[in-house]
Amino acid sequence: MRIERQVRRSNLSLPMLACGCLTVLLGGGIILVLAGLVFLPGIILQFTGFQSQGSTEAIFETITPEPTVVVENPQPTPAGAVVNLGQYGTETLNNRLYDYTIVTGSTSSGQQLATLTFDENSLETICQQRSDICGPNNPRFRNAVIDLKPGGAIVNGEVYVQQVGIWQRVGIVMRLTNNQLTIAGVDVGGTLYTVPPNEFSDLISEVERVGNEAIQQLAVEAGGTSYTLVQIQVTETALTLVMQ
Repeated sequence: MRIERQVRRSNLSLPMLACGCLTVLLGGGIILVLAGLVFLPGIILQFTGFQSQGSTEAIFETITPEPTVVVENPQPTPAGAVVNLGQYGTETLNNRLYDYTIVTGSTSSGQQLATLTFDENSLETICQQRSDICGPNNPRFRNAVIDLKPGGAIVNGEVYVQQVGIWQRVGIVMRLTNNQLTIAGVDVGGTLYTVPPNEFSDLISEVERVGNEAIQQLAVEAGGTSYTLVQIQVTETALTLVMQ
């Protein structure tokens, strides 16, 4: 007599089933990770009290750039310049560290006039020399880089979010009007957020206060002449101090 043995087909399909489940889980996991990378920053900010208020770029789109100042009767380029920030110290400029352009001369009415122009890299170098927010060691805001905008700038860096215990990449959005610095909010992924009243808002207020005090005290010595600030002009690529 012949006995037929039944084959348990379900066992044979287990490896394929396992592979299929693993593929689904991995695929779903990757999607969740990617989604987290996109949406987590905004979620963290909203969780800690920040409120969205539209596009960051819209802040700068309404600003009309100031006309370029023309220095008449330009003199030979001074060998060096000293930027004086009053109580915040002085910085001696040289071409080995900074990429800057200084032009001295006069206005159409004969008054002494000078312009001092920096690009983004030079501003970051000055920041590294004068402040630890452009380095890795500040406990609240670190590794800052400067992105100039017409009539302002975005200072991108990492802020420590104490409520969740992580570092979050954000940009401090600044506007400069009539030589007055104002903080418009913080940028994450192109979205502008208001700053809630917490320890981060204290940092923002301190940045605004120190920045405006430095602007008010700013003076430059070049070619044996001392100049005081008249106007600050900011474009996408450069910041220019106009002085008399």
